[in-house]
Amino acid sequence: MSDRNLQLRRRPKQQRAKLTQDAILEAFVRLLLEKGYARLTIRDIAAVAGVGLGTVYEHFPSKKAIAANCIHQRFKGIAAPLHDCIEAKRGASLAAMADALIDAFIAQHREKPLEWAALIYLERQVSDEAAYRSLYQYFVALWLQAIEASSEKLSPAEVQEAAYVIHAAVYGLLYQTLMCRPEFVATSLFREQLGKLVGGYISRL
Repeated sequence: MSDRNLQLRRRPKQQRAKLTQDAILEAFVRLLLEKGYARLTIRDIAAVAGVGLGTVYEHFPSKKAIAANCIHQRFKGIAAPLHDCIEAKRGASLAAMADALIDAFIAQHREKPLEWAALIYLERQVSDEAAYRSLYQYFVALWLQAIEASSEKLSPAEVQEAAYVIHAAVYGLLYQTLMCRPEFVATSLFREQLGKLVGGYISRL
């Protein structure tokens, strides 16, 4: 999922082009669940998206480019509701801030857990080390913003360390559960377990 893999042949400047790219990405996710990444082809994607083979290549240079853009959009699409959540809870305790963000994280994954599971497995196949670190840092920065927006008084070094630990706890338990027991993410028990994991750490800061 390097910058080269994310390059599009055609930028979606017009609404029609954006709709075409969205249809291609949606077709890719559907086929990923049905056939797996190794077996699906560009021709399959074109057929499911309802576009010509040439149209797919006008927008994406390869299957890997489609995969990379799909993963990129899906993961980065999580961010906007989380930023809204941080603003809504600004000035609250860190425990309250974390609870709200955990709820927001779970809400965005519980509706289509099988899709998330497939994309998480795929991300590990197509992403290089730099891309993985970049995505990891992206969400660490989000938790850093959340901690700074809370009423918790921590030093800059403590804020940075807490952001890494909280992200590792949420990312680790949420995504490992999606990969191994995707249906469990929607249960109240999973929410309770994740809340205790993060809450226990926060209580000792």
